[in-house]
Amino acid sequence: MIDLAPKRLVFSSIVALFFLVLAIKLFQLQIHQRQEYFRHSESNRIRRFVLHPDRGLIFDRNCTILVDNSPAYTLYATPYETLGNDSTMERLSQIIGVDTKVLKAELSKAESPFSAVRIRRNIDYATLVSIEEWKLSLPGVFYEIEPKRIYPSPVRAPHLFGYLGEVARAELKSERYAGLRPGDLVGKAGLERLYDQRLRGHLGYDFVEVDALGREVRDIVMDGEIAQVRGEDLHLSLDVRLQAFAEELFVQKRGGLALVDARNGEILALCSKPDYDLDLFSDGISIEEWRHLITADDKPLYDRMVKSSYPPGSTFKLVLAAAALQDGVISPNSRVHCPGFYRLGSRSFSCWNEAGHGTLDLLGAIRESCNTYFYALSLKVDVDRWAEMARKFRFGQPTGIDIPGEAAGLVPDRVYLDKTYGKGGWTRGQMLNLGIGQGDLLTTPLQMAQFAMILGNRGICHQPHLLRAVYRPAEGDTLWIRPQSESLEGISPETLEVLTEGMVQVVNAEGGTGRASAVPGIEVAGKTGTAQNPHGESHAWFIGFAPYERPQVAICVFVENGGGGGGVAAPIAARILRRYFDLYPRQARQKNE
Repeated sequence: MIDLAPKRLVFSSIVALFFLVLAIKLFQLQIHQRQEYFRHSESNRIRRFVLHPDRGLIFDRNCTILVDNSPAYTLYATPYETLGNDSTMERLSQIIGVDTKVLKAELSKAESPFSAVRIRRNIDYATLVSIEEWKLSLPGVFYEIEPKRIYPSPVRAPHLFGYLGEVARAELKSERYAGLRPGDLVGKAGLERLYDQRLRGHLGYDFVEVDALGREVRDIVMDGEIAQVRGEDLHLSLDVRLQAFAEELFVQKRGGLALVDARNGEILALCSKPDYDLDLFSDGISIEEWRHLITADDKPLYDRMVKSSYPPGSTFKLVLAAAALQDGVISPNSRVHCPGFYRLGSRSFSCWNEAGHGTLDLLGAIRESCNTYFYALSLKVDVDRWAEMARKFRFGQPTGIDIPGEAAGLVPDRVYLDKTYGKGGWTRGQMLNLGIGQGDLLTTPLQMAQFAMILGNRGICHQPHLLRAVYRPAEGDTLWIRPQSESLEGISPETLEVLTEGMVQVVNAEGGTGRASAVPGIEVAGKTGTAQNPHGESHAWFIGFAPYERPQVAICVFVENGGGGGGVAAPIAARILRRYFDLYPRQARQKNE
């Protein structure tokens, strides 16, 4: 008889081992990995919606909305529910007009299969209707309402406002973008970038139960549900009426103007042309449109007022005069004869007036912008002393305006010239060019507006700024910005008085080069400049302030390749100043009352 006991023992051992493995696996699934699979289960049953807060608005000084929000629909898909479903992918591809391979590639980039991926922004109404129509055939596909930027005012000002773009994956590692997801919109330029964290607000989260087909069943309350907090509103110092008028003045021109409140540094208008349409970025700029912007001959992305530097021409003669007066090299009565040129060795350097100005004192030389006078003066002032005076007037450094990427300009001194041309490699002729604002010297138009403000204030500088106040909805209060101010040292009141007296003669006296900038009833002081440009027509400059005695505004007008400052830039200054004083007549007449 066969003994079956050993076989039973083997069979029982195998069964026991099977049940032991099963028990261990059940323990692993039910106990050890319970939380992980519970999360996966909840991801199938519960969908987390991100609540995008309204981005803060941007207003002008009179509470006119410059930058607003409008609701837009954004399409999402969850890879776990869509990536392996060929019919869903095919249907979605047909609705939005994107190849299935492209869709799959986008969905494959998700951080996890359960993380929704943004696949299309600003879907139109027809697409939205199709998504709703085929909803049962599109499990895992849904849309959210997100705000997009719109610009309801007549102002364009793209270089000031900036635009939004998707946060880069590399940027997500920064604390600045903590809590954001790939594809979230952040400020990429201008005020949108600088004040992004204020404007952005805080994301909220809501949870909705869905069925097996991805249909919403009910709203549920869970830990992690957070209400969104809208962004803070920016109230700028811009006056929409002045900004829009400035933009009109520069249609079909290159350049711009800066109009600054001389009493506190607030920017009333800051226009750079040519520019571009911010709606291109709001609606989602195409590769072709972006390529056109970056390759266009007129360089619309180029901020000519804040981020670009140019030789300032004759406007900078005031700096040389200040250095000479401060050191006692000359007095206001020092005279130079101008025959229409200045001879240095065997070379002749032309004055802009070929017939000559005759014999002039310093005020006459400023009034008529005589090159010959300042050629002679440049050889009497040491280059380092000239550079030091330029830096006292805040050249060679950013003004500190609240726009990212401001240029510093360039004030060449002896160290710079030795490094650039070699010791002994630069000549006295180069000094003549620097003395009339040419050569290696570079400034931004905004720096020139600041210079005019300093002169008008007789040595007091207020930092130029755009932000005037911030409304904080979370706190329910308004934070007002206090301007930073500083008195210049090392420049006497007597020196400043001579410079400003020369400027008032430029506009108001016979023979003044800036007479086209005059405004009836207002005593304007200014200085013209025509900066030679090796790449084309000269650049036209005008800087000034008004009224002369108690300045309210300072101005710089710059026309790239515009020609003469007196004939081109000065008339533009007159028009914007006239508009300002029409808007603020009571303040304007304080000198004459």
